[in-house]
Amino acid sequence: MKFHRIKALMLKYFYITINRIDRIFDLFYWPLIDLVIWGFTSNFLSQYSNFNFLSLLLGGTILWIFVWRSGQDVAVYVLEDFWSKNLYHLFSSPVKPIEHFASILILGFTRAFITFLILAGLSTLIYSFNIFTTIPLGFLAIAMFLLSLFGWVIGLFVTSLIFRYGKRIQVLAWSFAALLNPFSCVFYPLSSLPNWAQPIAKILPTTYIFEAFRSVLNNTPINYGSLIYSFIVIVILLIASGLFLRSSFDKARETGMIAKSD
Repeated sequence: MKFHRIKALMLKYFYITINRIDRIFDLFYWPLIDLVIWGFTSNFLSQYSNFNFLSLLLGGTILWIFVWRSGQDVAVYVLEDFWSKNLYHLFSSPVKPIEHFASILILGFTRAFITFLILAGLSTLIYSFNIFTTIPLGFLAIAMFLLSLFGWVIGLFVTSLIFRYGKRIQVLAWSFAALLNPFSCVFYPLSSLPNWAQPIAKILPTTYIFEAFRSVLNNTPINYGSLIYSFIVIVILLIASGLFLRSSFDKARETGMIAKSD
């Protein structure tokens, strides 16, 4: 793996981003819509309760960005090469798949962090909610790290499916993270889910990250054992998704999917 190739690929996707209005637009548009909706909702709910809905809803919205943005960007940047029919040329060069995906993973995290900073600033400006003073920086760093890793898991998994089945399932690039959101307990505790949904939520590592987030808000002890579980599960899933990606990539080469890009 050569760093100069990773750097070159990052520059390629950077220039794609800055020259595409939609790629710049999605950095803040939908996250801003979520911020406004949940902010107004929390203000309304606070009229009927002393509970701190603002920190709960806005904090969850901002943190979920790392799952959504990191995961989506990995798949969408691969789709960019599908749409432009550039995959064949890319992998006819000395570029290795691991270098290609390393560049996308880094850029995906970078874009997630930019969106995070935008939302953090706007939430402070509009709602006087400062996530950096509300949540201890140590826990915030841990949550960002774990959620970004899980976003990469989603991105690599969806990309593997695209390599295996083609662009006809590209809708998963935008929808897969949203599918997991209700079971990740971003805005509510695990105990509030119906009985049939709780086993699904207990498997997901994101559930325990947001449970710990609520413990921080409520000034109750954090279950660090559950965070360790989350980390272990995420690492296992990351390795599994990487192996699945390798298998799907080899399959795409055998079937000519990369050359056809459809």
